[in-house]
Amino acid sequence: MNTSFFTTESDHNEIIINEQQRRFITSVSRAQAFQLERRGQFPKRIKLDANINGWKLSEIVAWVRACPVVELKQLEGNQ
Repeated sequence: MNTSFFTTESDHNEIIINEQQRRFITSVSRAQAFQLERRGQFPKRIKLDANINGWKLSEIVAWVRACPVVELKQLEGNQ
């Protein structure tokens, strides 16, 4: 099976995901992710090559789980 997951040299058990996978999991654009990262509100990217960044899957999943959940209130009379 061909996947685009990478592993880091320092931790072979850690799954590293690419930009497309990060965007799919988080639904956050590249520009917004970089802005959030600069403010310390998003996991830091890992430089894999001159033009390739990756993210630790565990950190991305933890970030998603920590996001607040918004519940829509039922409007009166729409039941």
